[in-house]
Amino acid sequence: MKKTLSTTSLGAVLLLGLLSSPATGQVRDEYGTTSQVRDEYGEIRQTVARISFLAGAVSFSRGDDPDDWQPADRNVPMTLGDRIYTGSRSRIELQVHGGDFVRLGSRTDFAALNLTDDTKQFSLRSGVASIQIRRLSESEIFEIDTPNAAVTFERPGDYRVDVDENGFTRISARSGGATVAAGGGQIPLYSGEAMEIEGIDAPRYDVVAFARPDAWDLWVRDRQDRRLRARSYRYVNADIVGADDLDEYGRWEQVRDYGWVWSPTNVSADWAPYRSGHWIWQDPWGWTWVSAEPWGWAPYHYGRWAVISSHWCWVPVAPTTRFVDYSPALVAFVGGGPGWSASISIGGGGFVGWFPLGPRDPFSPWWGDRARAGYSGGNVVYDNRTYVTVVNQNVFVSGGVVSGNIVRDRTVVSQFAAAPVARGPIPVVPTRDSLHVAVRTEAAAAPRPPAAIVSRMVVARTAPPPAPPTFQSKLAVIKENRGAPVAPAAAATISVENRGRPQAVTEVRPVVAQPGRVTLSPKEEGAGGAAPRRAEPVTAPRGRAMATSEQPGQARHRSGRLSIGAFRS
Repeated sequence: MKKTLSTTSLGAVLLLGLLSSPATGQVRDEYGTTSQVRDEYGEIRQTVARISFLAGAVSFSRGDDPDDWQPADRNVPMTLGDRIYTGSRSRIELQVHGGDFVRLGSRTDFAALNLTDDTKQFSLRSGVASIQIRRLSESEIFEIDTPNAAVTFERPGDYRVDVDENGFTRISARSGGATVAAGGGQIPLYSGEAMEIEGIDAPRYDVVAFARPDAWDLWVRDRQDRRLRARSYRYVNADIVGADDLDEYGRWEQVRDYGWVWSPTNVSADWAPYRSGHWIWQDPWGWTWVSAEPWGWAPYHYGRWAVISSHWCWVPVAPTTRFVDYSPALVAFVGGGPGWSASISIGGGGFVGWFPLGPRDPFSPWWGDRARAGYSGGNVVYDNRTYVTVVNQNVFVSGGVVSGNIVRDRTVVSQFAAAPVARGPIPVVPTRDSLHVAVRTEAAAAPRPPAAIVSRMVVARTAPPPAPPTFQSKLAVIKENRGAPVAPAAAATISVENRGRPQAVTEVRPVVAQPGRVTLSPKEEGAGGAAPRRAEPVTAPRGRAMATSEQPGQARHRSGRLSIGAFRS
């Protein structure tokens, strides 16, 4: 069945504004670095966030290899358990699947406590995070946990969260609204307000005035404006992040059968998709493509590719499509099947091959239920199978850059072009080299967060799931399952068994230390001498298990088929 893409423009876009800086105290430059001044104004599915921009020295620590700090890189997918730390005069932008943004300034420690379609929960132990939420359903949670407060965003809007050197928190809501929880109590924060939370064990709060925008806010606004100006979202579903990069690096044209399609410019005559970049291993998806091209996110994780008038074109997911799924790559691996030569077959010898899927091709995932069930798309004629890319298996597994290691031997390539399409898990077992995320050879050395920051706990309102198990502890399961990635529920079980107890990515303190006891208190009278806003006892966030002293987190990964299990401290 042919699908014609809609040319309808992207509907209403969330209007963006500047997030405020503190009324007194910390003001940040465009890297989010603080200076001390006084202003004149007193089946729930795991998902990813894309690293879409970075400047300076930024490091990345994987949840399944937490002691290894690597240089971060553009187009790397961040997921549950992963952590980012920015060095001095550094900054980074994350685009969350679904269209939300998180921008981090210098000396910021940020980790994904949970990252699913309906729960985005992060820890912020130091630095600054500006958050732009495009859409938030009644069943979704978006929470930022700091050393002395848990901030739950209640509506779409623009927010900023600062954590100072003492671990104290300031929350600003340029638009939207939030619930700020600390010391067993919670306070609403409305659009146009800011709140300061001081103290760790006996926190005090104050609703304060906005300050003038600082240089950090101006940089955030520039990035927001870039998204608003993106012409490509006339043709691409708004839930797909990364389409704002397409304007600069390619062109759109309307073609028969497919509607509006995009093609990259300034590429070589023999250019093909899924060649400039490398493969990494990331559970629960397994083999995942990381592009070295600055625009290489949306066209590699959503939509399909077709050769039209002798050049490659990306056929996007239409703006009218209701649900959009992230995929680690949209390719067909080849080389498997009965009777195929073991010296060439996928997983059995020296090479691995793949080709980009066309608009009408069925997709056989190598992860999840369909892969475990041996899903088969039947007899299919694939339009792009003659454009197969083949590399040595060692290059594939070790995260080698594909473009410089493509096999050109015509005999090998022709055999792969005619080989059966692999169904189910790809029987190529990863190694620790498969965990390397950076493509850039000139990437700066990865800075590490100071020990004082590493030792900080964060306050959580929502009970987070267990941290991912280490790669080494998963490897035996991956081998036993012939290259199948580890599902979230199985990973949580391994994690709890290996650690002896459930343990979140960042160590958490429950916002409710003792049921019914509220220690959160106001610092002084409200504006104009009015009584301060009253702190109410913390309530459970939208049907989730709340972090308490008896239940600081989940013992199992939450999904549509699993109940929430709590662990005891």
